[in-house]
Amino acid sequence: QAENIYQQILQSHPDQPIALHLLGVISHQVGKHENAVDLITRALAIKPDLAEAHSNLGLALQGIGKLDDAVASYREALGIQPDFAYAHNNLGNALRELGKLEESVSSCQKALGLKPDYAEAHNNLGNALQDLGKSDEAVASYRKALELKPDYAEAHSNLGLVLQGIGKLDDAVASYHRTLALKPDYVEAHNNLGLALKDLGNQEEAVASYQRALEIKPDYAVAHNNLGVALQDLGNLEEAVASYQKALAIKP
Repeated sequence: QAENIYQQILQSHPDQPIALHLLGVISHQVGKHENAVDLITRALAIKPDLAEAHSNLGLALQGIGKLDDAVASYREALGIQPDFAYAHNNLGNALRELGKLEESVSSCQKALGLKPDYAEAHNNLGNALQDLGKSDEAVASYRKALELKPDYAEAHSNLGLVLQGIGKLDDAVASYHRTLALKPDYVEAHNNLGLALKDLGNQEEAVASYQRALEIKPDYAVAHNNLGVALQDLGNLEEAVASYQKALAIKP
């Protein structure tokens, strides 16, 4: 409905920057990132000082893998509006994808200095800390995100991953179960639950988790491989070979 309204506006006012920008946001939200880049770029050509549009352009650019351009867009947004917490958080995300982890931590912390109850920034800070090997700090960040937003499936999953990494397997399994209670089709959580169950020696439950992941995403090569490992441990060698072959067919 929103898309229809913006298109109606643009039929009579083709250069209306807010309509162009927000139509671009909708394109990004439905996965049409290239179209989003085009629309938001047109909006900014008309109204260059629209900080929110620069930040959203960054998200769309990130969606098509243009990380350096995304970083430039977030910095442009912050040049116009230095206290823009969402842009600091988005910049932190892009910097993490570029492997600039210390800078990512700094950006997330700036977002939280401006907006301490920003659950997504606590989660993203946790991701960067986890990548830096600072597991205890990452756990604290994820727990803070969940204190603010208890139904935050991604933070439950990320908490499970870091707990798994430090050997707290029962706690990791509990986190993955919470994730999947909130978001049953979270394919990575099914796969990671399988890994934790395997490490606990629950091979048959691990097999069931990998199979659930593959029901949701049949071309998930990692899950086919992990299923093969679990089947091999159970002595089901022919099935294991079939799983490895499927993994290799998808990802030679």
